[in-house]
Amino acid sequence: MNCTEARGLLAVYRDLKEAEAQPALQNEETRATIQELEQHLESCPDCRQTQADFTLVGARLQRLPAIEPPPEMRERLMRALAAEHARFLRRGLPGTPPPPDFLKPYMQEQLEQEAGRDPLATLSTAKTGPLPVIQTPPRVQRRPRMPQLAALAVAATFLLALLTGGLTSVLLLAQHSSGSIPPPAAINHPTNVVMMRYATATIYHNIVSAAADDNAVYYSAFDDSTPAGWMLLRLDRQTQLSQPLLPSTQSSPLIILGSSHNRLVWLQYDPPAADTPVVPSAKKNQHNSLPRDAATEGLRSWKLFYAVVDPATGPESLHAQQLLSGVFNPALAAGIVHTPVPGIWFLENGLLVASLDQHGLSHLWLYSLQENGQVASRSELASAPAGHIYTSPTATADGSDIFWADEWLDSAGLLHSNIWTRQEIEVSAPTRGRWLPHTQPQTWLFRADGSSFRPVVVGHTFFMLNTNDGLDGTPALATPTPAASPSPQPASQSTTSTLSFNSSVTPMANANIYPPSLDFLISGSLYMLSLGPTSDGTFSQLNTISHVSALQGGATFVLWQDDNNTYGMFDVESNSFVQVGSVLNGAAFVAVNGNSAVWSDAPNPLTSRTSAPISPLATIRMFNWPLSASGGGHE
Repeated sequence: MNCTEARGLLAVYRDLKEAEAQPALQNEETRATIQELEQHLESCPDCRQTQADFTLVGARLQRLPAIEPPPEMRERLMRALAAEHARFLRRGLPGTPPPPDFLKPYMQEQLEQEAGRDPLATLSTAKTGPLPVIQTPPRVQRRPRMPQLAALAVAATFLLALLTGGLTSVLLLAQHSSGSIPPPAAINHPTNVVMMRYATATIYHNIVSAAADDNAVYYSAFDDSTPAGWMLLRLDRQTQLSQPLLPSTQSSPLIILGSSHNRLVWLQYDPPAADTPVVPSAKKNQHNSLPRDAATEGLRSWKLFYAVVDPATGPESLHAQQLLSGVFNPALAAGIVHTPVPGIWFLENGLLVASLDQHGLSHLWLYSLQENGQVASRSELASAPAGHIYTSPTATADGSDIFWADEWLDSAGLLHSNIWTRQEIEVSAPTRGRWLPHTQPQTWLFRADGSSFRPVVVGHTFFMLNTNDGLDGTPALATPTPAASPSPQPASQSTTSTLSFNSSVTPMANANIYPPSLDFLISGSLYMLSLGPTSDGTFSQLNTISHVSALQGGATFVLWQDDNNTYGMFDVESNSFVQVGSVLNGAAFVAVNGNSAVWSDAPNPLTSRTSAPISPLATIRMFNWPLSASGGGHE
């Protein structure tokens, strides 16, 4: 049990102990949970302090005197209900229910009081038998006011909440009493993810990369032939049938980089030429020990494709458009990345692409996408000098706020990263002349500390990893400031002492074919920042126990891996943590895309490829978030 799980149980610890003490409520699961929690408390002073804070607040609440309503409360409430029901009767609305028996005495009193003020009410309420309802003339509509009954209901709800003292109130008071207020997510009840498993019959059962999107899973895989044949496939999550997306098998790796609403982007390496020289790899960072495929050891030509997939048609209707192409030289990437495309990000009507050209120079591109699936235009947003590599492009859905990382190695071989931003800024009105309000894009350094990595935007919330333990009070640069071109900077002593890597992370694709970038292994603290108009530029730290790495972002959540080889997840819309549990254990890769996280199990080393059945299965696992997201399948 980790601290996040323990603190989620501390709020109900007393209830669990009471259930354990009552024979009728005893069960093995409760006893095991209490025992595991108490063992964690013995070894964790922070959680013991949190428990003490909870106990102190609970004791204070129990000593509060009981709040009793005044004696006249019931009479006032009945009269308010009678007045409200009388208003409905005067409107003559169809289907208005008669007053209940307990309200009839008060209704008569209410109608008699109104008789002297309204002649129509006097006539319609006279004790002469039933009369037809007389409609009053329509009145001028006024600003709606809260009815007295609604006000009383709100007050009653507040009193009930105060008397019952819910868990959230207890936790809030406990945090205030301890003098440390964590992010609001720490007080919300965690929710568990639900895994879905899909098994589809295909000869391309060696899955290398995947991305889930709406009701489909797109994946790239190769068969058992020699040489291997590669294919892009679409798995229908309802029927669990796989459909090839290319008219013929490819002879070199295919890597899916992302998808959004049937839009798909993938990278294709061309087959190596027989006379392609092998370029000696640059000096590798001592922390980067992941295996490399032969394709990444020498010069390798590549192409980046974009297509809109029509689920109702076959592969012959897939019109792939080539976005970029070039020759990738790993030596010029200095071991920071092992791919010519270090990141993409979908916008509502666009696509961000970070790429390296054949000279090792890094660029950030913005593609404008039309509704018919065509690429309307391409523009270069930024270019980096030699030695710097742009990674992790991210943005708000409309592209008004764009961020990306700028990474470089210093003379000691240590990795550094700043974060740039490009935002639409309102242009100041001139002092004279006509003026039409408009915005203008401006680019500046958002984080210039050399230790900010892997920016991710979810909704209007910004996330990043920082390799320093604490941001040293440095706020986000929320307004444009003059920024010189990026250049290598010496490593600070704090960065040197805290820079660490987690070589056991699960990559976004099969690492033997597509090794992760160096920043994917970076281990640091996780911070978030609101991008709303009222934000003061203050970051909130999410992790409090161990460092995290491999940060990925979806439509409403972020997912990361802890240094203790567990997974963490945070839901932005509910501002709460999500329990991932052990569902991702044993994954060969994990790729977050849109509302889903998709992965494939690591192959069993004891199983030989030659022993595969005639119709092997490709098994894909995933979960949707939120749980109501579209999709079928079974657990």
